[in-house]
Amino acid sequence: MNSQRIIMVAVLILTAITLNWGVLALFDQKSVDRAAHSLVGILLLMAYVALRARKRAVGVFFVALIPCYLGTVFPDLDIKLLGIGGHRNPLFHSSLSFFGLALLVGPRAGFLAAMLVGYGVGLASHLWWDAIYYGDVRWLPGRTLDRLWLGAHGLLCLSTPGEAKNAFG
Repeated sequence: MNSQRIIMVAVLILTAITLNWGVLALFDQKSVDRAAHSLVGILLLMAYVALRARKRAVGVFFVALIPCYLGTVFPDLDIKLLGIGGHRNPLFHSSLSFFGLALLVGPRAGFLAAMLVGYGVGLASHLWWDAIYYGDVRWLPGRTLDRLWLGAHGLLCLSTPGEAKNAFG
């Protein structure tokens, strides 16, 4: 890797860390686990937008940033609603919320589509992080099936339904 690429990667990582700090402060989050989930989400969002957006990449990124964070948070709402014993409930740790939002957004392009993409990327990053580090989904037997569930649903969250693809111009 040449020195220009090393500098560019370092700047992107520092930018992601700074943005993560800002988003965590905005939502008054202090948890190390929350910081890890959201940082992975921001890094994945950077990569996703860089690979998919032909124009307006910076605009799409900033529109998608907060929904991305919300996507990293959503699966853990099962703790608040069902208690710690219900954590990693397959209804929360799946692509179900992403496709529910996609139905609400419908075939609209632009701002709402960019927000949907951000949410999907954040949710995918959370599911993949859990697949790698935890791999335990309630109601599913065995770690292998759990990890397949999380990984497959994370992949589904990266699909851009309908006209949401137009957010990438």
